[in-house]
Amino acid sequence: MKEENESIKIRINEELEVAKRRLEAAKLLFEKGMIDDAVNRAYYSFFHAAKAMLNVLGYDAKTHSGLISEFGLRIIKTNFLDKKFGQYLRRAYEMRESSDYEIGVVFSGDEVRTLIKNAEEFLKKAQEFVEKRL
Repeated sequence: MKEENESIKIRINEELEVAKRRLEAAKLLFEKGMIDDAVNRAYYSFFHAAKAMLNVLGYDAKTHSGLISEFGLRIIKTNFLDKKFGQYLRRAYEMRESSDYEIGVVFSGDEVRTLIKNAEEFLKKAQEFVEKRL
């Protein structure tokens, strides 16, 4: 049991590390004018941070929509976090879907800058959330 708990802690911390790297990649891509790719990496920062928060509570999700649903149910509806964090995650998902699958969708620099700023706030909150519970 102790080894299993250690394994879970390692996985949760790895999720947060991946979230941090995805956020750094988003910033670099944004600076280089690679907007669609910046949106994609920013979303995956949200994804991995949200996954870490769910995992620390003993939950997981297998799909992107499942993750958003579980996050809303287990973290937002239970008032662990302000509802704005659920809105940030959903908006990031919608932007990533559009940038990855719709031809001709263009996001403004301000929209992507806000997405990255929200990802930073989300990651910081996820780190605090996990730290309190590990």
